[in-house]
Formats: sequence, structure tokens, C-alpha cells
Amino acid sequence: MTSTMFPLIKHFRATTYSKAFILNAIATAAIAAFAIEMRLALDDKYSKVHGYFNNIIMKEELTESDKMLIVFGTAFLGALIVYHFMYMFVGYGGGLISPLIPRAKYY
Repeated sequence: MTSTMFPLIKHFRATTYSKAFILNAIATAAIAAFAIEMRLALDDKYSKVHGYFNNIIMKEELTESDKMLIVFGTAFLGALIVYHFMYMFVGYGGGLISPLIPRAKYY
């Protein structure tokens, strides 16, 4: 039997409702904080993020719909990153069946 290093924290998996709620709150808060910071960076006309996306879109100024689409896309990518890190650290994503499946194939 080979041992794997993932998840890094083995004793805090979503095996009870309270642990599942806590882990979901951590993931949701990280994604929301990333999306809020992206929106604040897009609202600041002198930030590098605003200049980067303004050069990509090639407009004189970013509209509200442009900002909304940028924040949606970056929040989606940020969510994928957060969920992958949560899976690597605590095995997040198996739901309450996680103790039944000790080692699922990651990719």
C-alpha cells in the first residue's frame, strides 16, 4: 500500500455537517475576497490591473459591463484555483462520502 502526501491535512475532511460548512465557508470567502479585490482594482484608473485589461480591450475606458465580465471570468478562474488548493490541502470536494472513498484519482 502506497501512501500519498495529499491531502496535506488528513483530519479535517468534510465528514460531518459542521466541517463541511466550515470548509465551504473558507472556499466561498476566498473566492469572494478575490472577486472584490479584482473589482476594486478595476475601479482604480491608475492600477496596473486596470491598465492591463484596458490595453487588452483597447477602449478609452472600461464600461461597467466590461468590468462585470472581467470580474466574472477572473472569479471563475479563481474559484477553480481555490477548489484545487482545497482539494490538495484537505481533500475538499468529496462531500459527505469522502470517508468512503479514501483515494480518488486526481488526474
